[in-house]
Formats: sequence, C-alpha cells, structure tokens
Amino acid sequence: MKKFVLGGLLMVSMTVSGCETMSDMGRKVSDSIGSIELPTLSASSQQAANNSQNTEFSGLMSVGGEGCPQIKGLKDLSSITQFANEGESIPDRMISETKLEKINSTCTVSPNSVSVDIALDFAGILGPIGVKDLNGQANYTYPYFLSVISPDGRIMSKDVFALSMIYENGQINYYRQDKLRQVIPLVSGQDASKFQIMIGFQLSEEELAHNRSIK
Repeated sequence: MKKFVLGGLLMVSMTVSGCETMSDMGRKVSDSIGSIELPTLSASSQQAANNSQNTEFSGLMSVGGEGCPQIKGLKDLSSITQFANEGESIPDRMISETKLEKINSTCTVSPNSVSVDIALDFAGILGPIGVKDLNGQANYTYPYFLSVISPDGRIMSKDVFALSMIYENGQINYYRQDKLRQVIPLVSGQDASKFQIMIGFQLSEEELAHNRSIK
C-alpha cells in the first residue's frame, strides 16, 4: 500500500511526542481502535460486514463523491485534552484541548486503485495552565491515526501521524489543516465505496475516559 504525506504532515516514525517508542505507539493505536464499539472493527469480520449497514454512526464523516470510500472521524477519539495531572479532569488544571472539527475529501478511482485526498481541520485552545506556561511560543504535539478498513471489516493498515499545534505569545486559539493522500489497491471488480477510512486521536486510557465522560 502506497501512501503520500503532504502539507506539513509529519510521520510519527520521524518525530514522536515525548519519549514514546514505536512499539508503544502501535499498542496504543490498537487499543484505541479496539475500544470503539463500531461493527467494522469487531473481532468477527463476517459479522462486521453484515451489521455495518444497519448501525447508526455518530461522528464526523466525509464521502468525496460517487464511488469514494467513506471517511469517518470517530466520536470518542475526535478530541484530545491534556491536564496538568493526567486522570484529573479539573478545568482550572487544563493545559490544552484540540479537536478534529471537519473532514473534506475527494477521490480518484482507477482500475487497480483508489486515491483519496483528505483535508483535516483541527482547532485548539489553551487552558489556564497552558496560558500560564506560554512564554514566547508553546508547541504541543499530538498523535493521531488513520486506519483503512476493508469491505469485510478487516483492518488493512494503521498509520500514526504527529499533529503540531504552535501557539505564539498571547495566542489562545490555534487552527491547522493537515492534508494527506491514501492510496488503496483494488482487485478487479472491487467497489472502492465499500472501503472505509477511520481517523482519531491516539489517546491514553485517561484521555479516552475524559472524552466519554463529556458526551
């Protein structure tokens, strides 16, 4: 599977926030995806294929035109909030919050593949702790993943990217758009629209619990 990274998007293999290793990253991505109650990510691929058409999806979605794969921003993983003490969701101790606010996409289908161009709009805001620590410039980096799901519900690939949010002195809000291209190979007669692309932040257990507590 061939992938192209555009528009300032950083592959996690090049830069990772903090001291996480690649194996740690892989485990967290798997845990994040596995924790979402979505039919196409269930253990049984056949059951996933049978149930996916009858399940309501809640979250961001984009379909870039007729015959294009669906792109879904998973609700529980569409934002990341950091606090001074992880696991303590105290507003006065919030460092920052970043959300995936919009997904736009287009695709080009050829006999052997489909190329999907994706634009992701992110919005960030500093909390009281982030504002207090702002001295000239504050740069926060957050990992998010993109996973390609086959028509039978199988996870074909998972890639992790680093989102950099840079706040200048006195700046509380920050907006950024990342662009990337995903190329999915097709076999003869395969319908590109049956594939799905899942996107979400790679969260710790505490961060995921916070998101679910504010539904």
